[in-house]
Amino acid sequence: MWTSNVERVGENKVEELYEKHQSHTYVFWHNQQFMMPLIRPDRNIRPLVSDSRDGDYMAWLAKRFGNTPIRGSSSRGGIQALKQMIRLLKNGAEVAIATDGPRGPAFKVKPGVVQLGQSTGTPIVPVAYSATKKKRFSSWDQSFIPYPFGRLVIVYGDPIYLDRSLKLDDGVDLVQQGLDVVNATANSAIAKAMSNSGHKT
Repeated sequence: MWTSNVERVGENKVEELYEKHQSHTYVFWHNQQFMMPLIRPDRNIRPLVSDSRDGDYMAWLAKRFGNTPIRGSSSRGGIQALKQMIRLLKNGAEVAIATDGPRGPAFKVKPGVVQLGQSTGTPIVPVAYSATKKKRFSSWDQSFIPYPFGRLVIVYGDPIYLDRSLKLDDGVDLVQQGLDVVNATANSAIAKAMSNSGHKT
């Protein structure tokens, strides 16, 4: 992040939430988790991290960059984590969830984030990033991490407010659409940057 040329698209949307002291939940795909502690380095965003050995590393990483993790997942400690996030959001916090984690299926929204938004009345903010130079891992989620000295594009989507009367499946569809849009926007911006610089995509 510190060596890269970083472009932030739609950052004004979250700045408006900050100015209104509006708590919110960032959602992103699991394959982008490594850089998420740095998307808002000036804030103590509370990421949901699975209560597992792999989660121990991500929890350490989050703490290293000033973020206090919430431990739990759909398979272990999920109810307690959901209750903790509800309390935090009602008290003005910002949380973050890899909504297709920790085991997938990749790029499919799980309903927990919808329940969270409906329970608290707080918005969900889709966020994604892409990079010109990156290392992709052979994992179930196709995780990647940028190499230094490249170009990063971070895209923030429109805040999604989910009414309590909305059906769960319809809420999942709305969040899925939001994530699809920000990821397509980030990937398109990177493809354009690489084309302009003469690199192959």
